[in-house]
Amino acid sequence: MNDAAQSSAAYTGPPTNVRPPAGWKVPEVVRVAPPRELPEQDPAAINEAETRATTLTYGMGILFGSLMLVVLIVVLARAVT
Repeated sequence: MNDAAQSSAAYTGPPTNVRPPAGWKVPEVVRVAPPRELPEQDPAAINEAETRATTLTYGMGILFGSLMLVVLIVVLARAVT
């Protein structure tokens, strides 16, 4: 349609609603089983594992930081001479 035909056409309103067939109903949702219970947690063991992991992480950080410092010193010493 061109603009002239659109402007002269009258608004006919929204489309008509089509009713659902007789006996129609919303589909049922399949019920699922309730979630299973989680196992009990041991807070003392969790804290101990976190402490060990933190110690290992800091230890590795110190080790690799020291190694990088030694490598940097060697590289700078070779660049100076």
